[in-house]
Order: sequence, then C-alpha cells, then structure tokens
Amino acid sequence: MLVALWAVSILLGWTIPVAGWLTASRRLENLTHRVIADVRALDAARKLELAIFAHRREDLLWKATHLDDHQRRADAALREAERTASSLDTHGTTSGEQTSLAEIRQGLTMLQELSKSPSSTEADTQSVYRLLEAVGRFEAENESQMEESMRVSDRLYASMSHWAVGLLVGTAGLLAAGAWVIGRRVLHPTVTLTRAARAFGDGDFTARAPVLHADELGVLAETFNNMADDIANREKDRLRFVAMVVHDLKNPVFAIEMAIRLLRASPADEQKRDAYLDAVTDETRRLRTIVRDLSDDIQVVSGSFVVRKVAVDLCALVRQLVQAQTAAVTDHHIVLNLHGACTVLGDAGRLERVVTNLISNALKYSPSGTSVTIRVERKEPFAVLSVCDQGAGISKEDFKVIFQPFGRGRSAGTLAEGSGLGLYVVKQIVEAHDGRIEVESELGLGATFRVKLPLA
Repeated sequence: MLVALWAVSILLGWTIPVAGWLTASRRLENLTHRVIADVRALDAARKLELAIFAHRREDLLWKATHLDDHQRRADAALREAERTASSLDTHGTTSGEQTSLAEIRQGLTMLQELSKSPSSTEADTQSVYRLLEAVGRFEAENESQMEESMRVSDRLYASMSHWAVGLLVGTAGLLAAGAWVIGRRVLHPTVTLTRAARAFGDGDFTARAPVLHADELGVLAETFNNMADDIANREKDRLRFVAMVVHDLKNPVFAIEMAIRLLRASPADEQKRDAYLDAVTDETRRLRTIVRDLSDDIQVVSGSFVVRKVAVDLCALVRQLVQAQTAAVTDHHIVLNLHGACTVLGDAGRLERVVTNLISNALKYSPSGTSVTIRVERKEPFAVLSVCDQGAGISKEDFKVIFQPFGRGRSAGTLAEGSGLGLYVVKQIVEAHDGRIEVESELGLGATFRVKLPLA
C-alpha cells in the first residue's frame, strides 16, 4: 500500500510539472511562430518602402526627362509595391495593423492614379509621404507586437527553468521521503520479522515479531506471532503428552518389577506366587492397552491407520462398554437409552475407542453426582450415538480447537488432565467410517457430542 502511494505521488509530482512544461512549450512555440511572422512582415514592409522610393525616383525622372525607360521602371516598381502590399494582408492580425494596411492599399491606388500624369505636383509628394507614414505605422505596430512576444517568451523561459528546478527538487524530495517511509514502514518491520523467525527457527520459542504498524507487514507479523504461539503451545502439549505417557507406563512397569522381586523372594509359597502372577498379568494387560492406544494415536496422527469394516451391532457394543464403565464409576450416574437395532459397517476396535473416549470425557469434565446420558438411535440413513453431560460446557471459540491435534479448550486444563489427542483421534476414526461428529454446548449447561455413522 505504501509503495503504491509512493508511486502515485511520484507520478502526480511528475505529471503536473510536465503538463505545465508541455503547455508552456506549446505556448512558446506559438510565440516563436508569431515573432517569425512579425519579422517577415517587417521585412516585407522594408521591401515595400524600397519599392515606393524606387517608384518615386523613376517617376520623377520620367516626368523630368520624358524617357520611356524611366516610365517602365516606375511602373515595375509600383507593381512590386502592390505585390508586396498584398503579401502583408496575411500579417494583419491586430486592428492597428489592419487600419495601416487599408491606408497602404488606398495610398497605392492614389499613387497609381497620380503616376499617369506627365507632370509632377505637390499632390504626388503628399501622397507618397502619407503612404510611407502608413507603412511606418504598420512597422511600428509589428515591432511593438514582436517586442511583447519576446517579453512573454522571456517570462516563459524563466518559468520553464523554475519548473525544471522544481521538478528536480520535488522528485528528489519524493524519492527521499519515499525511501525514508519505506525504510521505516517496510524494511525495519521486515528485518525484525526476519530476526524473530530466525531466532524461532533456532529453538527460541519465546521469539516474537513486534507489530509496529497496522498494515500488511503488521498483519504478517501478527500472523507469525499467532503461528509461533500455536507451535509453542503444540510443543508444550507434546511434552506434556510424553510426560503423561511416561507416567502411565511407569506405574505398571513398577508394579511388574515389584511382583517379580516378590516372586523371587518367596518361590515356595504357591498362593502368593499365583497372586503375584495375577498382578503381573493385569499390569501387562494394562501396558498392552496403553501401547495399543498409543499405536492407534500415532497411526491416526500420521494418517497411516487402517479401518477393517465388518457388521457391528452398535447398541450391543455401547451396552457392553457402559456396563464396564458403570462397574468402575461410583460418583456419576450413567443413563443408557437404546432405541432399536443399529448395525453399522465398521472396525469394532476403533469404534470401541470412540465410545470409550466420549464417555470418559463426559465423566472427567462433569461434576460428581451429575448424570451422563448415552443414547443410540436410528435416524435413516444413520445410526446416531449421543453422549450428553452436565459439565461446564464448551465455548464457541473452543469449538475449532478441540478437534485439532493436542487441541484443548481454555478451561480443559483446569478441569482434568489430558493429552489433547482424544477428540482428534475420535474425529479421524469417525470420518474413516464415512461418518461425522458434531458438538452442541453452552457454557454452564454441559455438552452433547453426537456421532453419526452410516447404517449397514
């Protein structure tokens, strides 16, 4: 935007003086033509004077000597004067010049009449004097007009010189101002943004670019900062996820290690040995579940997981999982509503992960003593699974976050621990079954997650 304004300013700064320059040049050219025309008119007036003098001399000689040669030369000079006077008609541009030309034509006519008389009279002399005075007035009018044209030309030359200097100074000023503005508004923000990006790339996740101006570069810096915040938050979520995995793996590994030590310490006690082996078996099963879930998460995030579809009774699957949850949950009331048979084509293990995750989230984010309602119903052409809780709810701003990798709502971290992968994995599994997941929620009124799967 700034570069465009700068370019427009330079264009206008050039256009206006150049337009004035061209106008002055055109006017100067017209004045030059006028001066040339005046010079030609003066030259023709001088020739007219010479022709009148030649005619008068030869006319006097003819009337004194009565020689035919003088008469012929007098007539020739008079004809030359008439031709010259005719050429002056194109130069009569002012009223004074036109008056003088009319007097010249009248004087030549009278001179032609008087030249027919064989004797010289005082009238001849007076006629010649009047004719020469008319020619002199014409010359004076032309000289005055030419002097005025020269004065205007001098003023135009001075103005054009000033315009040229102004154009150079103005252009230099615009270039300097534009360079300063671009340096302040473009180069400096660009350098700071480059430094912040380089520092962030070198591992300084606190590096941010200052938003110096509310322009395109300011928007770019703000976008970079948002991206940096998102990457830094993702890195924190990743580390938290790794810490959570380590914590989940540490407990069963420690239990297995302790059971093995106790087995070695009392190999003869058969009852204790069986109890320790049962503990090892339980913890091994728990480890296998954790590893399976992690494997599923990694495959989903990397986009390499495979869904093996078979006919699955969604109602039976949900009933079995709810019964298992009900046996372990004592501080919530689980309500199950099943409406008709709902058979879908899907991967039972993956669908089990979906149902378990939604129920687990509803229990985690709901206060103790509240109800969690699970409903399965048939709405052609879908089987619809709904999990409704009475928790704190989800804000509209968090709707676009909760289904992203490591995405957690603003209040999620204060209510319960989690990796931020659960709902992302659920969404990917549902979409792999050609279904979709929806959420309805208001703050303080709980949330409802609804999964729609195509019926078989």
